[in-house]
Amino acid sequence: MMEFSLTQSFPAGLDRLWTVFSHPEYPQRKYRALGASAVRLLRFDVTAQVIEVELERDVPVDVAALPLWARPLLARQQTLRHRSRWRRVSPAQISAELEITPLGLPLQAHGMGTLVQAATNLSRMALRWQLTSRLPLIGPKVERLFAHQLRQALDADHAFTLQYLQPGA
Repeated sequence: MMEFSLTQSFPAGLDRLWTVFSHPEYPQRKYRALGASAVRLLRFDVTAQVIEVELERDVPVDVAALPLWARPLLARQQTLRHRSRWRRVSPAQISAELEITPLGLPLQAHGMGTLVQAATNLSRMALRWQLTSRLPLIGPKVERLFAHQLRQALDADHAFTLQYLQPGA
């Protein structure tokens, strides 16, 4: 198992972020903008206290950019399944649980953390990710590769959300 932490800031309070996260248009626009060829919302449940989303997205894989040992594991397109649960625990805090699984691979990323309002127009998300692979012998290498790709994807996700939060976006 491999672990890493991530902290991101958003120029918005939790009420604004909750409003954005609670609309199905947001993940659809986000993942299409980030290169997904298809986004399928399998479940999108929203209440005043909980947002639960399950989706699949098809993403292109640049096989040439992979290490030689990893190339036989992936096709030119990979389907990722995302499950997320955001729970409003107080006016100033949201708990988060996220799971990302590449379908067909014995690999999973699980993130847990919080989104906390630090000021009226500032929120910070802190997540702890655990990546696990059930592949014998090369499992740790696969986990490191997936962790690297996940960090890049989370940075792109954050950049999209910052732009999405801009007025008129």
